Amino acid sequence: MCDPYRLKYGRALGLILFAVAYSPAAFSQSPQPFVAVAAPVTLTAEAPAEHEMYLIHKVLGMVGPSEPAVLTESERFQQYLLSVGGPVPLLGEAAAAGFGQWTDHPREWGEGWGAYGERYGSNLAYNGVRQTITYAASIALHEDNRYFPSHSHGFWGRSRYAIVSTFAARRPDGQQAFSVSSVSGVIGASAISSMWGPDSSKGYGNIAENAGISFAATAALNLVREFLPDMLHHPRTVASGTGGH
Repeated sequence: MCDPYRLKYGRALGLILFAVAYSPAAFSQSPQPFVAVAAPVTLTAEAPAEHEMYLIHKVLGMVGPSEPAVLTESERFQQYLLSVGGPVPLLGEAAAAGFGQWTDHPREWGEGWGAYGERYGSNLAYNGVRQTITYAASIALHEDNRYFPSHSHGFWGRSRYAIVSTFAARRPDGQQAFSVSSVSGVIGASAISSMWGPDSSKGYGNIAENAGISFAATAALNLVREFLPDMLHHPRTVASGTGGH
């Protein structure tokens, strides 16, 4: 197994573990629909359940299916900032760096806190480049790369939808199509990151493998996004007037 594979496997593992880590709190509550919260709920002794449900709602908004609404440019920019420096990438990339440190990959970076910082910084830089390319291209091409819940029923139908969504974006007319922006972001970041990476990450073969593992990590996260609402007893939000895979 090559070094880039282990490093990117750690990134996928970190993102998925962070998404799933919050789900156990939901099982302490009886099934009930979520409601929109206009302002943060103040934690008091009389209302611990409301505060817990508010936190779950916020986490679901970061990793769960997106609401079927048209993004304004301001909202699109806010989502871009969260995708670069929000809790999910910060904690996910930290977990990925820890996995790389534990397995001593890539070996060129060695061990110790300095090596961990190098791995963590490289992971964050990769994600930053990927999200920046995706964001800029999505504006030019009018693509919405958020994950939307499926219209499918059954485990296999919904799983197929989640995996296909890795390469799809929503057009202004509501139709799904191949996402040039997200694919360009992954390929561009894989190529650019090889410039500062060790020798084991250079070359067309390693760049292609790095991109493939990033796509696999996104597909895995989409599966979490698709099925996490079921774990949290959150009804899926379905966009009206749009087709599904």
